[in-house]
Amino acid sequence: MTGSKKTVTRETSFVNKAYIPDLDETNSISSSSSRSSSSNEQSNHANVQERNNVSKLSPDGPESPEKKVESSGTNLKKSMNLLHCTAIMIAVTGHSSIFISPNAILKTTGSVGASLIVWLVGGLINWMLALCFAELGTMLPKAGGPYAYVMRTFGPLPGFIILWGYVVLVAGPFWAFLAYTAGLYILKPIEAVTGCTIPDSAVKILSGWIMISMVVLNCVYMKYVTKIQTFLSSTKLLALLILIAGGIAMLVKGEQVMTSLMEEVKNPGRDLPLSCNIAFITVILKYIMTNVAYFAILSPQEIINSNAVALLTIQTLYQPITPLICCFVALTSIGALNASIMGHSRLLFAGSRVGHMPLILGMIHTKYLTPWPAIFVLLAWGLAMLYSGGVTDMMEFISLFSTIMGIVCVLSLLYLRWKKPNEHRPYKTFILIPVIQLVVNMAVLVLAIYQKPDKMGIGLAILFAGIPIYWLGVLWENKPKPFTSLVNDLTILAQKVLNIQTTAS
Repeated sequence: MTGSKKTVTRETSFVNKAYIPDLDETNSISSSSSRSSSSNEQSNHANVQERNNVSKLSPDGPESPEKKVESSGTNLKKSMNLLHCTAIMIAVTGHSSIFISPNAILKTTGSVGASLIVWLVGGLINWMLALCFAELGTMLPKAGGPYAYVMRTFGPLPGFIILWGYVVLVAGPFWAFLAYTAGLYILKPIEAVTGCTIPDSAVKILSGWIMISMVVLNCVYMKYVTKIQTFLSSTKLLALLILIAGGIAMLVKGEQVMTSLMEEVKNPGRDLPLSCNIAFITVILKYIMTNVAYFAILSPQEIINSNAVALLTIQTLYQPITPLICCFVALTSIGALNASIMGHSRLLFAGSRVGHMPLILGMIHTKYLTPWPAIFVLLAWGLAMLYSGGVTDMMEFISLFSTIMGIVCVLSLLYLRWKKPNEHRPYKTFILIPVIQLVVNMAVLVLAIYQKPDKMGIGLAILFAGIPIYWLGVLWENKPKPFTSLVNDLTILAQKVLNIQTTAS
């Protein structure tokens, strides 16, 4: 290793000792990835040593010179502007639900008008929650999003629980679900033309390839990933426009990844809240108009009986363009997957930097400046979910965890408003918004547990299983010497093979 990288001896443990940054430090953004002068290297060297508690000696004295981990002043690259932020927001808001789930909402509400109100109110509630995240994200513009906010406000254990839950209950299952949806809709036109049923194994093979391909893009071509994301988000809007136009013609005849990317946004104080407003106004209007189109073309009973309302609508309206809509639905899912890979991996990356995950997960590639190890770990978990068949069961826990995370993050916002009223906030939402969010999310959580106590109990058990993991991985410092030596050797080997290194902050 040459250039700006420095050799840092670290204590060989499963993870570094937990370190809670000061609020001022949390607010600071690393200015560049340029090579440091000799004096700056020594300063950064000291900071990294302090963060990793390298001043401690092992029971047998200092580690041998061979056991060293490379570090540098390199940081995540700031490559995202307002357009990229908005594209990501549009992609992950509701992802492909508008094409699939209107039947469940109509069946639950029992009427067309009530279902439209549900879509509108749901959009507004999520918009308000996004504005709460926007305030936290601009106040604490660090990688990690909700995890960083909760840890800064309530301490390392609650922060670790959020990190654990996000990785186990959200990232892997969600990646698998999106990849599977994309694979399914890519193969649907072939199924329609040939009349043969595509085996589930074929769908999963294609889905795995899609997931791996998007990971490669995020690892190597980050400069182009944000541009691709803009295109993928536009396909979602184009598909909705086709459906809306069809509905208008028939009438004449008779929706928490973005904040994880704050270190890569050029102007987070402006772009995050503005992208939230643009994205949610766009999505809410499109979703309401799309539902109106569904109701104009199909009867309520047809919608309730269909598991793919968008496809049924196009088949009724104009069958020849059905493959086009299938393609758009697949691209919408791929867009949401792409945005999720960008956002979810930064949580592991942020966790490693404060000692809640192994050091290697906080490293980035020296050339491409993307967190390869964190992305690879989540890829493995996503593929495990995809091929084990556990996606359906795990998907039911996503709403549970998302509700809990929303409650804790809103409490973080209110706590910081109380304790740090004069702290610099580039964006400040109306105080009534987090209060409403707290009440709504508490009600949703109580209702979910009341309706499905067994399943929600399992989800809570998985979430709070993070507590013993925290005790073993973070609080237990004097781990067996053979284990810590093995972890350190594997970390050094991975550095050499993947050409990765730690960041400056």
